Amino acid sequence: MKLLQRIRRLTFSAVLALAALAPAAIAPANAQTVESIKKGGVLKIGSQVAQVPWGFTDASGKLTGFDIELGEMLAKDLGVKAEVTPVTSSNRVAALLTGQVDVLAAVMGIFPDRQKVVLFSRPYTTNDTVYIGKLSANIKGWNDLKGVRVGVPRGTPQDIAITKAAPAGATIQRFDDDASTVQALVAGQVDMIGGAATQVRNIEQVAGAGKFEEKFVVARAFNAFAVRPDAREWATYLSDFVARKLASGELQALYKKWIGGDLARLPDTGEGEAALPVSMVQ
Repeated sequence: MKLLQRIRRLTFSAVLALAALAPAAIAPANAQTVESIKKGGVLKIGSQVAQVPWGFTDASGKLTGFDIELGEMLAKDLGVKAEVTPVTSSNRVAALLTGQVDVLAAVMGIFPDRQKVVLFSRPYTTNDTVYIGKLSANIKGWNDLKGVRVGVPRGTPQDIAITKAAPAGATIQRFDDDASTVQALVAGQVDMIGGAATQVRNIEQVAGAGKFEEKFVVARAFNAFAVRPDAREWATYLSDFVARKLASGELQALYKKWIGGDLARLPDTGEGEAALPVSMVQ
């Protein structure tokens, strides 16, 4: 039971966000410019705060994580104070469109339906769906899963993917959530699991380093800053910010710190390439 509770904390089932946003106002937000943000002296950043390693409260009570530090880096670049507003996946767009926040750095993947309602900067990181197994296992793709026990959270993209692609002889075991799936891997009930790439480091904290690794990528999404649809100048500034931080190596360092490994190739726009074919990321 203690193991399961610990895994739940490390696999995005931590304490709920600090506070849910108040119901969104009906009136639309005023037009936004880079100059207006600088004059105000504060950058209001919408971030998820119960999503390890993107945004969460550490053992000392400090709000931290990849998106949190990136937002602080952006505020410094603007010469203003960073102010984080907790958002969730369901209310983050409303918080942006109604002016409660200036920008979203909130595990916001670029997808066509979202591109219809917000503007994205160029991506600043990848967010992969992967399969994770023992370091010693020689598994590089679907064809290597014959005779392998694979655990997945029920109804997730990784469940759907393996249901379609698994070869004859693979055993699929479905669990209620990420935490139970990870526990099954650590306990040896399954040989591999499907999940987010960020779970590799979480698993290491439970099982120890050097035992499990990412085996192959199923899908790759790209996370980016999101702004209101009328804030073209602001989106352009953010894309330039990302380009500069890539050139300086600061984004790569941030990725290595919070996600681990090397940052993959990123598109240079938030309006075109939203995902790479699996063949390009394996």
